[in-house]
Amino acid sequence: MPPSHRKRAGSEKGIRVRDMSKNDMILSGQKETGGWVPKKVAYFGFDAAHTSVRRRMRQISEVTELVGLTFRRTRYNSSYVPEWDNVDLGLLRDGHYLERLGVMAKSYGKIAAAGSKLRDVELVIARNLDLLALALMARARGVFDAPIVYDVFDVRSVLLKSSIPARSMRTAERAMLRRCALLVVTSPGFLRNYFEPYLGYQGPSLFLENKVDLDILPEDPEVRAAWRSPARARTSLDPDRFVLGWVGALRCARSAEMLARIAQALPWLTVQISGKATYCSTEAFLRTFEGIPNIIYTGEYWYPTGLYDVYRTIDLNWDFDLSKHGTSGGWLLPNRLYEGGYFGVPNLAEAGSETGDQVEEMGTGWTVRADTDEIIELLRNIRGEYPSVKARALAIMDSRFHYDGDIARIFDAVAVDAR
Repeated sequence: MPPSHRKRAGSEKGIRVRDMSKNDMILSGQKETGGWVPKKVAYFGFDAAHTSVRRRMRQISEVTELVGLTFRRTRYNSSYVPEWDNVDLGLLRDGHYLERLGVMAKSYGKIAAAGSKLRDVELVIARNLDLLALALMARARGVFDAPIVYDVFDVRSVLLKSSIPARSMRTAERAMLRRCALLVVTSPGFLRNYFEPYLGYQGPSLFLENKVDLDILPEDPEVRAAWRSPARARTSLDPDRFVLGWVGALRCARSAEMLARIAQALPWLTVQISGKATYCSTEAFLRTFEGIPNIIYTGEYWYPTGLYDVYRTIDLNWDFDLSKHGTSGGWLLPNRLYEGGYFGVPNLAEAGSETGDQVEEMGTGWTVRADTDEIIELLRNIRGEYPSVKARALAIMDSRFHYDGDIARIFDAVAVDAR
């Protein structure tokens, strides 16, 4: 492990890691190699079946020994069995907040009981605020002694309120951040719009994009060859069909309502929806589209292999996330930006959002206000511009969106200047 790690693990004093500016962050897609690799890493995750948690676990386990400490949820892929050495922290049910506090409290006993697995970890990574609190508590009580990295994929809406509970949570988060070796964000928008203005955070940070990881594919030569082949992408439009796809965790009720109106206004357009609604039941979700023949719901798909069949059937990727409109929904860079990009699918995103800015920078799609009438007007005229934008999406699909050992950048950042 890096020298002086014991000093850095328990206090913000002595921490010397790479502190990237926003410009550096935005340009930081290149892999860094040749640095320190911890002999063992512990990762605290909120849902063992969640795609981003599974991706992180796989990335870590590819280069070092891993122990995962995860909760279970019932959102999707609930039958998934972790492929890593896992400590099950219990079941968390959405919306049951009093019950959640009890489960979180009980989970600490499970962490302590797993002490033999954790004493020799050289790095701990905690996903989200709840898990960071558990990791810091475990370290304070001597379960392990290692630097802790705070891994942030989203900012909860409750943290942005002006209420006393929200201010108290931010105070706690600010204090916990001072005890971390590094803050990792999947979008620079989180730093610019939350950590800096709300928490006054000026500590070490790293932008690590949530790219498609081909190594999580099954060990099947045919599957892997298909995913790497240029033929994975549609190269041109079907003259009789144009498909707008909404893919992934379907958490945005407003997107569902907008897509229903768009499909009704444009009967020549097919809206294909693939994934699982997370804000309501499947039955309630489908009622939004009753009587609209040009909306197709293909249901939940198996991750990751199901992405292949989904993305190669659509022409345009719906990248709007309006579930937290005006706040963190506009700050994130969603999985579908990278997944669709890897399959050469152009984007339709909200103007002024972090996703929209990325789409404009890459030249791989269209941005428009979150106004249904404006989107309908854009789609009416999209065919003429589509070939050139599609060509750009195809040109960068092999170079821009897939993971290439990027997890090493966390290790490098924790170890730099500490040797």
